[in-house]
Amino acid sequence: MSIIDLVIIFASGLSVVMAMGLIVRPLYFRNVVLAIILALMGFVTFSLYLLYSQRVYDYPILFFFQVPVYLCLGPLLYFYVESLTGDKDHLRRSDILHFIPLLVLTLYLISYFLYNANVQREIVYELLNQNMHIMLRVIFTASVFSPVIYIAAPMVRILLQLKKGNPSETKIVLLLSSLILWVITGIIGIVGTIALSLTALKMISLLVGLVILCFYLLSQRYPYLMQYGTVHVSNESYSKSHLNGMNLDNLANQLAGMMEKEKLYCDEDITLPRLSQALGITPHQLSQFLNQHYSKNFNSFINGYRIDDAKKLLVEEPDRNTLSIALAVGFNSYSAFHSAFRRSTGISPAEYRKRKSVNTK
Repeated sequence: MSIIDLVIIFASGLSVVMAMGLIVRPLYFRNVVLAIILALMGFVTFSLYLLYSQRVYDYPILFFFQVPVYLCLGPLLYFYVESLTGDKDHLRRSDILHFIPLLVLTLYLISYFLYNANVQREIVYELLNQNMHIMLRVIFTASVFSPVIYIAAPMVRILLQLKKGNPSETKIVLLLSSLILWVITGIIGIVGTIALSLTALKMISLLVGLVILCFYLLSQRYPYLMQYGTVHVSNESYSKSHLNGMNLDNLANQLAGMMEKEKLYCDEDITLPRLSQALGITPHQLSQFLNQHYSKNFNSFINGYRIDDAKKLLVEEPDRNTLSIALAVGFNSYSAFHSAFRRSTGISPAEYRKRKSVNTK
């Protein structure tokens, strides 16, 4: 196995690992959608490896899975980009319409999935090397272009909304651009399988692997932008050292959304620099904003949300142990939770639960 093979396989596995990393975080809409996207892109990357290495004939059924994967990937990319603009935080009934092509074509392909491996292998060979199975070729080609069509409109809107000087927006576009490049190179590789040589396809596969690695590095550098970022935060450029010229109402709304909707406080690794980075401002600006508008420092602000959430869980889940609740709301230890809770309420978590249970009887 060559180094290029190892890079592609590693990259496809890395996609799945990134997806799993998002799933273990709070399961809000954007996290779940992005996790599924990363998992599907891992499959696409691995499919490229199977194609250029000719090992697709060892696992022919995976070839047919590419159609439903691409048809699912398109709407999910659209939902993710829409969620970044703040326009979408859950699925609606009308969203089912986006998956009708997926349902129809999956039903059409059922017979291909039910064939034995030898028949599937023969169909794949004829599709890739001969001018046969025209209908299947049309379906295959149409499906792989679905993600590009879906992501084009919301990306154009984001670019039109960009405000010069807001660093969070440019970083979001950087992350999305790497994701789109990943999708496009995957499509070129899949569609070009018939026309291109195996060597060219291998180079395209390597490019896909490198894009995955870049996306991973960007996501590590700007973790909260990928998960919580929104565009068009401010109507004015942010200064580097003070709050003058900032749209404070928009900043407050974005911060409230991150806390109340996304529950960013549940991440025990959240810090002042990371949160300020997600907001597109400096740590000094965020600290000053919290002091002036909430009369709190960063720790008090975050712990306030954690304690409020813990109070709710203590009452609504009386059989759940307090350590589990402490970890769920973002504290990294019971002692830290106990101290913060007593400092906020004047009583221990156990006493709070006891009093509330008596009052509700």
